[in-house]
Amino acid sequence: MITRLYIDNFRCFVNFEHKPARRQLILGQNGSGKSSFQDALLFLRQFVTKGDVLDDFFILRQRTRWLSQPKQTFELEAALDGGSYLYRLEIEPWGEPARPRVATETVHLDKKPIFEFNAGEVHLYNDRFERKVTYPFDWHRSALATIVQPKDNQKLSRFKLWIGGLYSFRLNPFAMKSTAEGENLYPSVDLSNIAAWYRHLVRADPKQNAAMLSTLRTSLDGFNFLQLEPAGENVRLLTAEFAHGSEKTSKFIFQELSDGQRCLVCLYTILHFVLAKGCTVILDEPDNFVSLREIQPWLMAVTDAVEGGQGQVLLISHHPEAINQWAPGNGVQFVRDGAGPVRVVEFQGEPEGDLPPSELVARGWERG
Repeated sequence: MITRLYIDNFRCFVNFEHKPARRQLILGQNGSGKSSFQDALLFLRQFVTKGDVLDDFFILRQRTRWLSQPKQTFELEAALDGGSYLYRLEIEPWGEPARPRVATETVHLDKKPIFEFNAGEVHLYNDRFERKVTYPFDWHRSALATIVQPKDNQKLSRFKLWIGGLYSFRLNPFAMKSTAEGENLYPSVDLSNIAAWYRHLVRADPKQNAAMLSTLRTSLDGFNFLQLEPAGENVRLLTAEFAHGSEKTSKFIFQELSDGQRCLVCLYTILHFVLAKGCTVILDEPDNFVSLREIQPWLMAVTDAVEGGQGQVLLISHHPEAINQWAPGNGVQFVRDGAGPVRVVEFQGEPEGDLPPSELVARGWERG
């Protein structure tokens, strides 16, 4: 799980540090940096796993406007298998016109190096923290992204496997497609590729799929099952069957479902196939299209999954039910003074008062 994130000189983050809990609700006014926090995590994951050049991320354009310093710094700490991993990335502009390049990219385990990329040179270590290999590499990419399961450094492989399972979601039912022309190993942020991702999940873990369908039957009125039907050469169409009356059933293409139904299917897919497997997930306003009656059992199921397993969930939400359930013990607020930098404060609430947390937030009294 993520134990600490440090961001400096990225959008509204200056010397920003946050140590999230295993189950965290993130609150804050519009413009307080909640979505940018998610974007920072998404950037780190994509940079380390996809191996794209830094230019593709337009990272220099996202430096803090009121700072004059050129360098951007990110640090991501994670607790894995009883050890503390620290990933550090420093980006600097170089050349004319300026291009972003990697000044430093390192991974430490319990303060000992297991990977270093400094000044265009990579240093690989074994599991005994001994330097074994040194070679030059492209300054404009993540050298860590090119490391493929080194046999003598299982500790580094463990970190790469974890960061590959760091998921960010902003559900957009309007973008979700019903067709799958193949299998997608990873979901898109908006889950526009839900059909292709689900096609992969069903084949990889049919037992978990059965559990998810069972949960959906108790959450969606009349729901029977999801099915991937042939729709051309190697193409599948995601459909859902619902019962109506005593014996009649009807099938609907996934895009024919309501916005809320599509989002609810996605939320339970995330619950069963991602959180249940111990991954870290950050969700931005997952309850936008879901009713109060539907979001409450999902929140309770997420709580059980996280507290009973190894997963972690960071939830950005202003839904009253999410605030009432999670804010008192697991809530933080992102706060800015005007257009200044972001800082994190604990949700204070009113332990001895009569107002629920959601009402305190609605009145702007949550900070005392």
